[in-house]
Amino acid sequence: MNCLANTIEKNVSQYKYIYQTNMENCPEIILSVPNSSIPHLLGLSREHHVNLPTNNAGSIFEGLKDDWTLESLNKADNGWFNENKFKIVGTLLLYQMLHVMECKFYTTDGILNRRVGSRFRRDNIYFVVFKLSNGISYTVELSREQGNQYFPRSLKINDTSVTDCREIDLRLINKIRFKPVKARKVKWPS
Repeated sequence: MNCLANTIEKNVSQYKYIYQTNMENCPEIILSVPNSSIPHLLGLSREHHVNLPTNNAGSIFEGLKDDWTLESLNKADNGWFNENKFKIVGTLLLYQMLHVMECKFYTTDGILNRRVGSRFRRDNIYFVVFKLSNGISYTVELSREQGNQYFPRSLKINDTSVTDCREIDLRLINKIRFKPVKARKVKWPS
């Protein structure tokens, strides 16, 4: 897991991605991807993994960079890997998704007040990044942080609700690195 976490930190997280869109009401989108957003995308949170030594997302990411192994994660929660193995693959595809390579961007604008948009409304999802790879669809849902700034909230596998969303044109115009927030290191218990 340390190779995965270190590669993600080097190439994907700790960046603000600035996109230009074809949406009149939102011509520019800023996507902020802190290290602390990655554990939830992997299914590593209190709700999805029952025996983590900490529930702090930043500390979980630091643990993944250090001594948390796939074997120890699986041993601590037998069902976690089977439920989340495709999310591990999905995080490997984040670079392509955030650089708009062979993927599509959608907006939930227009369906939030309809029944098909109720989950998006409940979870404050405004944009969706969709990628199809080897017959499996990966969907990263983006929630508003403030203004036109968003963050990756969740990673869904084979989610069909994206078909109700409207595709938008999007172009990456800049990528800015930012410093990680200090997180306490938590060793995996022996």
